Amino acid sequence: MSDTQEFKVFLIGVAEKDKQMLQRILRVSTGSVRRYVLTDDSTPEPRKLYVVNSDNDQAIAHWCRQYMNPDKSPKVPTVFTGYRKVKGEKIYNIILPFRATQVLSTLDTVTVKEMNFIPELTIGQFDEDSNVSSALLEEIANNSNVNGNYQFRAMVVDDSPPVRKQLEIELKMLGAKVECAENGEQAIQLSREEDYDIIFLDVVMPGIDGYKVCKFLKKDIRSKNTPVIMLTGKSSPFDKVKGSLSGCDTYLTKPLQHEDFQNITRKFLTRVDG
Repeated sequence: MSDTQEFKVFLIGVAEKDKQMLQRILRVSTGSVRRYVLTDDSTPEPRKLYVVNSDNDQAIAHWCRQYMNPDKSPKVPTVFTGYRKVKGEKIYNIILPFRATQVLSTLDTVTVKEMNFIPELTIGQFDEDSNVSSALLEEIANNSNVNGNYQFRAMVVDDSPPVRKQLEIELKMLGAKVECAENGEQAIQLSREEDYDIIFLDVVMPGIDGYKVCKFLKKDIRSKNTPVIMLTGKSSPFDKVKGSLSGCDTYLTKPLQHEDFQNITRKFLTRVDG
């Protein structure tokens, strides 16, 4: 898992007793991948969240003046706390009194959805202690394309179920329709039945290994122009040469960070579109 990231939390109109309770709750995050600390600095920053008392009219008026765009959309991700519920983009709600599980779960959700901080999607690396559930990540991925208008088709080939799931979620976030294979034989069969815009291929698999699968894909008229990205835990120069000789478009070593994966995928999809 990547290093801890600190997120600052600025309060608006929150009573002192609730502030003290929140401060105790946030101390629980110390040592986790997401660390939350209160701040008195109201200046918007990329890693800052806002908590507003929704039952305090002055607090809401102040938030509207400072953190709302002319079109009435919020400038910053905000958690409203109280009996009143507030709806809108970048808006989340929790009840009072503060409860540790609800507070931390909501803040974690904000960092995932609004700040794209998802170390849980480091390809090939897993952390059972993370507060962010795989169900939340799947929900975000599925909501990325609720209308079913996929931007591209992708095939994932890996014998590890957790890695297949990580790749599937990542690609769905980018708007992909994803099909998975757990071995080389399945991958070859799928490639004969469907056209893909991009293929992610593990190297070490039972049966036909990734190098042989890649050679087949690059020789077949249906898939020879499809970008093939090989993902593996092997990082020696010899392995990279084997990947190049098999015809792969790039050779990536796991673990691979979420942002790196998405940037590389976008790069190859741009080449395809061009």
